[in-house]
Order: sequence, then structure tokens, then C-alpha cells
Amino acid sequence: MDYLANLTHLDLQLSKLPIVINVDATDPVAYPNRSQLRYYLQVFAPEFYQGSFELLTTLEASEEPPTTLAGITTLPGANFEIQELLHGLLESTVPPFGIDEITLCQAVVLPFYTKAIRKNGNTLINENLLPSSFVFRGGFEDSYYSSYKDRFFTAYLGANRAFLTWKPNAVMIRPNQPEFLGFLTNFSPSPSELRLRVEITYEDWSSETITAKTLANIAAMAVYNIPVGPTQLNLHNRLNAANKPVIRYTVWVSNENNERLSQERTYLIDRRYTKNVRFFLFQNSLGMWDTLDCYGDGTETLKVQRETAEQFRGYEYLPQVAERVINRVTGEREISVAVGYGRYQNAALRQYWQELFFAEQIFLVTERAYLPLTLVNDTYLADDDREKLVPRTLTFRYTNSERSYSQLPTLAAAPARPTGWRGDAPACELNQSTGLRNGKKRYGLLVQYYTDTGEDVKPRIQKANTAGTEGYIPTWDSADCAASTTTFKNVAISQQSVFKRNNCTAGKVGGKWTITVAANSYGSEVSQADANAKAQSAANALDTQDNANLYGTCITATAIPLGLTNACPDAATNPIFAVLIGSDEPITNTSYNAPTVRYAATGLNAGTYNIDIRVAYSSTPFSTFRLRIPSKGFDSGPLSGNQTYRIANITVNWGDPNLIIIGELL
Repeated sequence: MDYLANLTHLDLQLSKLPIVINVDATDPVAYPNRSQLRYYLQVFAPEFYQGSFELLTTLEASEEPPTTLAGITTLPGANFEIQELLHGLLESTVPPFGIDEITLCQAVVLPFYTKAIRKNGNTLINENLLPSSFVFRGGFEDSYYSSYKDRFFTAYLGANRAFLTWKPNAVMIRPNQPEFLGFLTNFSPSPSELRLRVEITYEDWSSETITAKTLANIAAMAVYNIPVGPTQLNLHNRLNAANKPVIRYTVWVSNENNERLSQERTYLIDRRYTKNVRFFLFQNSLGMWDTLDCYGDGTETLKVQRETAEQFRGYEYLPQVAERVINRVTGEREISVAVGYGRYQNAALRQYWQELFFAEQIFLVTERAYLPLTLVNDTYLADDDREKLVPRTLTFRYTNSERSYSQLPTLAAAPARPTGWRGDAPACELNQSTGLRNGKKRYGLLVQYYTDTGEDVKPRIQKANTAGTEGYIPTWDSADCAASTTTFKNVAISQQSVFKRNNCTAGKVGGKWTITVAANSYGSEVSQADANAKAQSAANALDTQDNANLYGTCITATAIPLGLTNACPDAATNPIFAVLIGSDEPITNTSYNAPTVRYAATGLNAGTYNIDIRVAYSSTPFSTFRLRIPSKGFDSGPLSGNQTYRIANITVNWGDPNLIIIGELL
């Protein structure tokens, strides 16, 4: 088994769940009359895979009413839900019939960004470009939304390196069953190759590991469809040196260095005889394709509707002339199948097949094509405590109606006028995980043409230039697409982690670690704010307990020094300060002492404190000052007059820098 690759996963939005963009409320002081305020949201997305961004639409809304609770008023601004708009741009097409190679699913993931616009009547207040993101065509049960809405692709999919399926692991599979797994490359570093690795176990329990399939030119933040059925991997008739067949196999995805990127999934080949087996391919909730094998009894019925008309028989009234004639006959077929006893003795599988009832697309697998179906059943018995054997019967209706009967053999493809594909819409290729140009240029589109004359096929046929598909034109090196030419690049980030080390030896306490992201590590073609937001997301993704245990400090629990600097020069109208904590006064009245620091006799242990600052003047007029604690990012804003000002809920951690309070004139 391959060693795990070290990856950092990134989150995406889900198009089947709410995607809410909030536009902040305007300043209530500057705009006390709220009746004329209007909020707008412009949504931008690429016209085609890795194409340039285009304006999709402009949404308009009024701000939501203010809410007041316990004397606190909240102005929520305006909220825009854009999931339906984005969902309509995404598409998951059924894998081509007979496909046995890894292919890119180009329309399952889409980048987008939004621009917030605020107006007072027709007068523009401001515009604000919001950070770009990615939307994925999928969803999960609504009851998990609050917990996983911003963490599904990291806390679940990334943490488990899961494929895009809810199907239980270690399931039975028929030798001729088509099976697919979806894999999302929402991580860095991005691989240059995807390798489908397979550990094969034979009947005599000998085993071997092979690389079954490889795909190069891998894009970040993209979905790949991977065929893993026994026939698709040429395992159904495979024998080892002792002439023993394959009984089970385990698959996973690795990079070009054979470092494992995904989870491992095991399949047990079921060679038991059954009279009938029908395979149904359906789109799961995560936008990819699962297979249901039904081996119980089935029936197929044909129901026809006849469109009739009346005609004049003629005055001869010949017996062979009909007064009522049939103009058209339209047939609909339904197929009912039992899943078979035994399959549902596994509770996980029984629960999982609820997935079929949420499928937007279902196909019957035949010898020549996938035939589209609609599930007729609208109820499913998910569980019954009284059941011992668990039968289920499903009824499907063929989506396409019939008008004739035939039984034709499959024909070989007829000779056709030779065609090819030429490139269109050249642009610099971006590393989707960093937003930087990667030094290569690519054609975004392909246009089909006749190779004998060079003219475009009529009507014009174009498609995305996708690796692994017919006519794909690889990228090429181009100096104008170097990373340094990216329009916007991030500034450096250095921040303290939230997580602290928790594996220190006895007598030590864990500290934080400094997370850094170098300048120019991330980029954007949209805005500087977007480039910086990508870098910030990367820094936040590094803030994990595992990294804290690797890079965090182990320190002795030492009280944090508490100090005071009065930067207000000596004058009767300038304040002096004292520091109080509860009933103690650790730092007494302190006049101008900048730039020195007056320290309390004892420091602060880890905890949360209310720190009071007593302010006293000798005479009026009172000068204006402010209080700051740089290590905590605290700023009181303008203050004046004799008073005691409370700095509430200041958290002190072991290993913090000195807690210095600064009073300074404004």
C-alpha cells in the first residue's frame, strides 16, 4: 500500500445547499434614513471550463429590518441566495458508454466571484469585490448544514480522503458490473499525474499491486471520473501464475510519486450464478455515478396510447374501409425489479439505497447503451425492526417513448467525412489551487472542422478542451504566462495559530506556532483582495492540531508580565492612569513615562480578565486620549474625562507576549 501524501485540502460551496452572500449594512450614522437604501450583487463565472469570467446577472434587494435584543440593535444588511443560479450552470453528464479511462468532469466544479454594490436611491455609495470561491454540484442532508456548510470538503471529504460517494466500502460487485468513483482535487500540492493503483487478491490469497490507469495534466479543483469495475480494470478473467482468479481487489488514487491521495475502497467479486442481473447507473447526491445491481425477478410492461380519427367510409361501405383510423401509437415501458434477498442484510447498504430516490438521473445499463429511466416509486422503506429478510422492489419508467417495434443488430460505425479539432480562446492556464499562472498557455475551446478542406463543421460544433477527450490539445510553455505575470499576487501573511500544542512533556504547557505564507504564493485575475483572501484561506487551513503538535512550542507555565506606558506628556489637562483588577491595584497612578514600561509586581496567569483603567485629570479642559493593548489588538477609541474604563474579557494564555497597556493622546 502506498504511503500517504501530505496534503492541505480546501473548501468549496455546495450548489444543492444555501449559498448566502451577505452585503454589510451601510453606516447608520451616515445614512439615518434607510428607506432609499438599495443593495445589489453581481455574480461572475467563466463562460466555459477555465475560461475568463463573465457577468451572469445582477441581483437587487433591500436590507433586512434591524433587530433589537436586550437593547442591542443589529443591522443585518442584505442577504442574497445564489445557489439556484450557480446550480443551473453545473452539470454532471453520464460517463460515455464503455468508457474505461480516467476522464475529467469539466462542469461539476465552477469558480465564481461576486461584487457587492450599495446605493442610496440612484447615488452610488460604494462597490466591493468579494473573494472568489468554487461551487460544487452536490449536497448533503439539510440537518447537517449548520455544522458542515463551510467544512464539508475539509472536515469530512479531506480528512477521510473520500471519494465522491456515500456507498459503503467493501461491497460485492459482479464481474461485468460497471462501477465508477469520483475524485476531487481540492488540495495542494497539486499532482501532475493521477494513478489508479489496485491491490489484487487471488483465490489462493496471493496478491500483487499494479498501476491500472494513469492520467497526466491534472487540474486543481476539478473532478475526475475513475472506472473501477472488474471488466473496466481487466480483472474479470485475470489469473495468477497458479491459474487462480481474482476474488477481491482494493483501489486508491496516488500521485506521480506513488503517494496515496485518496481513501482505499475494496470490492469483493461476486461470481455466484443468478438467472438475471440488471445494472442501474444513477447520479448520487455528490454529483457522481453509482451502480445498483438487481438480481431478483423482474417484469417489463408496455403501455400504449393510440391517437384515432374518424373518416368517411364512402358510399360503397366496403368492409375493409375503417370508419375509425389510428394516426399514431405511442408506447411507454415500465420495468419492475426486485433487488434480491441477501443484499440488504447489510444495514449500511439498506440505508444507502435511499440515495437512489434522490437521483436526478438514472440509466439502465444494456449491451449497447445507457437508457434513461425515471423512478416511479415515491416511497422507500428505509428500516423495519420486524424484518429478517429484506426484499425491495423498484419500478422504473423508460424516459423516452416508443413509436415502433424492432430488433436490430448493432452496426459497425459507418465511414464518415474525416474531421478534426482546432483550438480557440487561448489563455494562460491557472493553477486553480493557488490562482497563479503556471507558465503554460492553453486553448479553452475546441472547434470541429473538416480535415479535407479546413472549413468548420456546419452547424458549428465546439466543446471545452479537456484532457482525456477526443481532440485534446495539450498546454504549451509561454513566457507571458509565468507565475510572476499573474495580475494580482498576495502579500505575505504571518499569524499566530489558534491551536496550541497538546503533546508536551510533564511540567510544560503547549504554545502556539507562527503560520507564514510567503508573498506571491497565491494570485488572482480578479482583484488584490481575492489574491490575499486565497493566501489567508491557505494560512487558516494550516491551523490544525496536528501542525500545532509538530511546530508549537513547549514552555514552562510562567506568569505574563503586566505593564503600563503613559504616553501623555505631563500637563494638568492630560490624564494619569492606574490599573485595577478586581479589588487589587497592581499598577498605581502613573504619569508620563513613555517610552518606558511600568510593570506590576506579579504577572497574570492564564485566564480571562476584566482590566479597569482609572483615569484622573488635574484640571480642565480634558484632553482626548485612547487606550491600546497591541498584543491583543485592542483599541478603545477616543476617550476623555475622569472615569474608570473597563477592558473586558481579555484572554491571557501561557506564552503570550508581555501585556502592555498604552495610554496616548489623540
